[in-house]
Amino acid sequence: MDSYNPFTTPEDPFDEEVQQSLAESQDSKIYNLLKPVTLVAFSIVFVLAIVSLLTRPSTEIIVIQETLDKSEVIKQQPIVDNTFPETTTTTTTTTTTIFISPPTTPPQNITSIPVVANQEDIIDKTVQIVAYDCVINEYESPYIGLGSGVLVSDKGHILTNAHVLENCSGQIYIATVQNVDSKSEITYTADLLKIDSDLDLALLLINSSITSSSPPGDFKYFEMKSSAELELGESVEIWGYPSSRGDGESYSLNINLTKGTVSGFEQDSYYKRGWIVTDADISYGNSGGAALDSLGRLIGMPTFGVTEGASWIGYLRTSDVLQDWSKEFLVLEEEKDFSGLPRLEIKEIDLNEIPRYNREEWNSWIDEDQDCQNTRHEVLQLESFVTVLFSNDNMCYVRSGKWFDPYNGEHIYFASDLDIDHFVPLYNVHISGGWEWSEEKKTDFANNIEDPDILIAVKNTTNREKSASSPDEWKPENNMYWCEYAYDWIRIKYEWNLSVTNNEWEALVSMIETCPDFLTYENAQNKYQTLSETKITFYEKRP
Repeated sequence: MDSYNPFTTPEDPFDEEVQQSLAESQDSKIYNLLKPVTLVAFSIVFVLAIVSLLTRPSTEIIVIQETLDKSEVIKQQPIVDNTFPETTTTTTTTTTTIFISPPTTPPQNITSIPVVANQEDIIDKTVQIVAYDCVINEYESPYIGLGSGVLVSDKGHILTNAHVLENCSGQIYIATVQNVDSKSEITYTADLLKIDSDLDLALLLINSSITSSSPPGDFKYFEMKSSAELELGESVEIWGYPSSRGDGESYSLNINLTKGTVSGFEQDSYYKRGWIVTDADISYGNSGGAALDSLGRLIGMPTFGVTEGASWIGYLRTSDVLQDWSKEFLVLEEEKDFSGLPRLEIKEIDLNEIPRYNREEWNSWIDEDQDCQNTRHEVLQLESFVTVLFSNDNMCYVRSGKWFDPYNGEHIYFASDLDIDHFVPLYNVHISGGWEWSEEKKTDFANNIEDPDILIAVKNTTNREKSASSPDEWKPENNMYWCEYAYDWIRIKYEWNLSVTNNEWEALVSMIETCPDFLTYENAQNKYQTLSETKITFYEKRP
C-alpha cells in the first residue's frame, strides 16, 4: 500500500505556497482596503528611523567605534607558528560599512595584543646534552649519554637531569639547532659544576666553543616561574630532544615540542610543590629539557613518566626546586635591579655627637588597652597559628601556642622558648636617628603591633645572640629568609626616616642578591601577623 504523507499534498498547512494562496483568497479584500494606509505608515517609520540614526547620541557612536577598533586588534594579533599545525575553522562574517564621524573622546579599555612566546628564543635556550664514555657496568660497552638541557644564566649555566650524566666520565658536549628544520650539532663543551642523584639534577657551565676559543658572553636564558603561581588546567609545552626522533645511533636530532596541561602537584621532601604532574608526552631524551608556560617561562623540567593502564603521567621538577638548588652558583651571576628600592640616607655614626641610649625612654611592653596583657603577650596571641593557652585564669600570660620562627625556620610551641624581637633593634633605631624622637614616638615604635614586621616572635637564644646588631654584624641562620629580612629592614628604616651606614647597606644589598623570583620589595611586607603558607614552605628548616 502506498504511504500517505499529509504534508506533501497541496493542502499541507505548512507549505508556504498554500499558505500564501489561502491568505490571498481569504484576506484579499481586507488587504486592498489597508494597502494605502500601510504605505503611509511605512513611510513615516522610515523617515523617523533616518532621523534617529542621524541624531544618535555621541556615547553610542563611541561604543560602535570601540567595537570596530577591537575587531581591528583581533585581526592584527600574531599567529603562533606551532610545530604541529592544528586544523582550524575560519568563519567569515559579511558586514555593511557605514561612515561614522570619529568620536571626540578616544575609546577606552581596548583589548591589547597578548604576549606570546617566541619560538626562536625557546630554541636558543633549549640545548641537547651529549656525554661520552658512559658505562652501565664493566661488562657492557661504553655508550653516549643523551638528554636535554635549559640555559638559566647569560654566562652559560645549564640545568639538566642527573641521570643524563650518570656513569659518564668523558667530555660533555652541548649541541644546538638553528631552527626547527635543522639537526642538532655540537657547538660547545661544558664542565659539570654540581650533581645530585636524589633530586636528579645537574648543573653545567659552558666553558668553550667548538668554533672558537671562548663561548659567547651573553647567552639567552629562561626566566623561571614559581609553582605557587600555577593553577590546574594551565597549558604546558615540553621542548627537548627525544631520541625517538632519531635513528638510535646518533645524537643528531630535531628539537621537539609536545603539549599538555598542569594536571596536579605532588610534594617532595620539604617542597610543597616539588613535582608538577602533567599529561604532556615525555620521551627518552626529553629528560632535562624545558617545561614552559604559554609565555615561554620555565615552570619545570621533564624528569620521568609512568603509565597507568592506557594513561600516561609525566612528572616535572618545579622551577622552585631548580632555582633553590642552583642559586649558590647563579645569584653571583645575576645583576639585581635595585631601582625599585627606596633611597635611604647613608650616614656614618659618631656616638660622641648623640645622646647615650637609654632603654627606659622607649617604654617597651606597655599594656595600652589595660587588659593585663602587655605588648609581648599581645604579639604572642597575634602570631600564633592556633588559639593560645594561658598560664592562669586571668589570661594575662600566654603559655603555649604554635609559632613559626623565620630566623631558624622552626615551629615553636612554648612561649617560654620565645622572645619578641624588635626587628630593627631599639639601640640601632636610636643611633640611626631615633634619638631625636619624642618619648611618645619612641613608645609607639617599641610597642608597634600595627606593622606585622616590627615585632616578631623568635627563639629566645637567637634573639639574644642578635642583640642590637645590624645586618653587617649579624644575619639569621636561615639564609632562605635573608631576602625578606633585608627588604623589611630597608622598608622599616625608610618609613621611620632612619639612616644606614655604608657597611649596613652593602650587607643588605648582598642579602637581596639571594632573593627568589617570587619575592619582591612590594610583596615582602606581611599583611598579617602570621606568615603566609607559601613563605613558611620556603623558609622551613630542611633536613
